[in-house]
Amino acid sequence: MKKAIQAIILSLLLLFQSRLHAQNEKTTAMQQTIIQLHRTIMKAVKDKDGAPLHESLKNDFIFTSATAELWDRDKFINGFALNPSLQFPEFAPQGQQVIINDNTAVLTALVHIKIVRGAAAPQELWERTTETYVRQQGVWKLLALHATFLPGLPK
Repeated sequence: MKKAIQAIILSLLLLFQSRLHAQNEKTTAMQQTIIQLHRTIMKAVKDKDGAPLHESLKNDFIFTSATAELWDRDKFINGFALNPSLQFPEFAPQGQQVIINDNTAVLTALVHIKIVRGAAAPQELWERTTETYVRQQGVWKLLALHATFLPGLPK
């Protein structure tokens, strides 16, 4: 009887471990999906490609710029990302970390940016970004983006 109880406990522990492992793999896959979506958005800004931005940003998207301005989806896409007077020779995210809670994901990253405004000399800067993604009907979209300037980082 004692061996039967031990066998049942061992079986339950193995089952629990197996389910926990499957859940961790699912979370890791979802985290990678969010990181890839983040990279797609960053690349679209760098390349001035509006299609991925229109597809990836929710209609009620809000951006808090590093200068504390609030921009809606249209101003972010047309006034910033696709603005012909702004060029981004570099828009490189790194150090992405993702936390997922049900249908909400928060990604943080460090972004190295080189920006050229019109005929001005290129400006190099670093920003810490926090992005909030939501999943609706199985599709992840960016709801909010917040950027903060980071002075003094290596160039």
